[in-house]
Amino acid sequence: MRRGRTQPSSRARSGGTSDDDAKAAASKTGMLAPLLFLAIGVVFVVSTLYQPQHTHVMPVANTVELRSLIREQNATIRALARRVAHASEQRETHAQRIDAHADRVEAALAAKLVAETELAVARADAAAARKELVEMRQRLRDNHAPLSTAPVARQTLTTKAETKCDDLFGEGLVRSYRDSKKVWCGGGSTTIECYEHVYAHNGRIGHFCRASNLLVDFSKVGGRHSTTTKPQRGPNMYHSFAPGALQAQCARTKHWSLQKAMPHAKLMLPKLEEVQSFSNDVERVQTPTYLLARDEDSENMFHSTADHLNAFLVSEVLQSDRDKWQTVLFDRMPDGPFHSLIEKTFSPKNKLKRAADYQGRKVLFEELIIHLESPAGIVFPKVAGPKGIMTCTQSSLWLGFRAAVLRGFGLLDVPPPTVPHAVLSVRRRTGGKNTGRVFADEAALTKILKEGNAMTSEVVDLGSLPFDRQIALMRRTNILIGAHGAGLMHVLFLAEEAVLLEIHPSYRLDRHFRLAARMAGKIYLPLRSTQPVTCKGTSDAVPVDAGEFRRALDAAVRLARSFDDGVAECGLSCDARVLALDSGNAKFLPPGARPLATRFPCG
Repeated sequence: MRRGRTQPSSRARSGGTSDDDAKAAASKTGMLAPLLFLAIGVVFVVSTLYQPQHTHVMPVANTVELRSLIREQNATIRALARRVAHASEQRETHAQRIDAHADRVEAALAAKLVAETELAVARADAAAARKELVEMRQRLRDNHAPLSTAPVARQTLTTKAETKCDDLFGEGLVRSYRDSKKVWCGGGSTTIECYEHVYAHNGRIGHFCRASNLLVDFSKVGGRHSTTTKPQRGPNMYHSFAPGALQAQCARTKHWSLQKAMPHAKLMLPKLEEVQSFSNDVERVQTPTYLLARDEDSENMFHSTADHLNAFLVSEVLQSDRDKWQTVLFDRMPDGPFHSLIEKTFSPKNKLKRAADYQGRKVLFEELIIHLESPAGIVFPKVAGPKGIMTCTQSSLWLGFRAAVLRGFGLLDVPPPTVPHAVLSVRRRTGGKNTGRVFADEAALTKILKEGNAMTSEVVDLGSLPFDRQIALMRRTNILIGAHGAGLMHVLFLAEEAVLLEIHPSYRLDRHFRLAARMAGKIYLPLRSTQPVTCKGTSDAVPVDAGEFRRALDAAVRLARSFDDGVAECGLSCDARVLALDSGNAKFLPPGARPLATRFPCG
């Protein structure tokens, strides 16, 4: 509020009829009135003293004196009038100064308010930008924007080969499944939606379903899982189902077609009963539940990866959050070596379950997902046909799956090795297992591996380690060497920059791990043995030419020395002067080693 003002602001004065004008006029009048009364009083006194005499003539002296008094009186009145006018002008000027100052204060306050508002907006924008930056960094840490919450934007594809690869191994495949959705059972409180994709190389159909409010009566689900040995291949790998094992408040639609269903689903879906209502003794489960019926070779890393990749693909198609899943191993196979991978990737907040854990209860699942089985897996090179497969160099699905697994084990952000670290993966026959594809001369290969300088190496039978230790070892490895075999699927989990050196027996032409290396963004280096294997029953021993192995290993190490910021351009055995160019090799250098001169010597 403005204080001590007698004059309104310029905006108020412009009106001419405001209350402020009236108050100002009244104020002026109040000041003039006493002065005017004083003047009138003087005139009255003079008039009273001067009484003209009609009977005689005033003397000249009195007349002069009176005129003098009148002149003085008039001068006094004029002086008083001037003082009144001057005082009025002074008060008006003072009021104007106060008003002008108040206007300046008001403008300053308005400017301050605007500045404070703009500052608050700027701070809010900065907070939003920081939040967006944190989210962007998290997406980068996850190696892709999480597909479980939103579809990844399709990248700009420039060639037919890139489009084909995207359709086979990337977002194109996700869209194909997503666009195929059909309601198989609907019209009630239960809905069963199914998704499919026809694989061009063999015409087989990949198929899975998601149901809402579907009841499973586990008292009608038969067959317990084994804890030691695999069941016989075929239907015995899966549970059996009595009529009414599945119950749904819906009606089958025209899209219902058991010919499209995957092997384990073909055993289960025919037992679905359409009911009008569910019994009162049902147990309700809100957690999204995934029924994972695994491949017959679930102990094999290659075949199990087919199942794991498919589960990841399903989560992408459904845009379902895997962190919230309850995964059930819905088969009769033993837990196998990849139990921890499945739990950490597809059931991180809930311990894996078996059908037996439901103890014969009737369970109403709010969301139940029936697995896409591995025969439709994208780990197989033949998915793209007999030719042209190796034009594909990466896959958003493979990379997304890789990131999900590494994040589950807490290994996503692991620094690469400072010098090449090579692991020779070997297989060894034991009394209990006549393992195949062993090296005929493991000792010779190990000796060559130890020839390297300014590098580290180890020889490991990965099958003898629990999976947690296997994947931790792979994460700090950038050269993986091994004979053709399932363990080479570990190429997925190597350091960010890495080489896979695959040794092929003379009789194998498979390209499984060449595809895996490419899909994982790793360098693939093949070596083929030309000598025949030797056999011990069903086990083969692969001979490897020492010279060929040394040259291939030299190439792998040469590549690995250039990873990250390495600058030592040499292979297995390096000149100390070359090694000295790279400060990371300091602890491997002999005393007094000096780097090559790098200044231009001419001119």
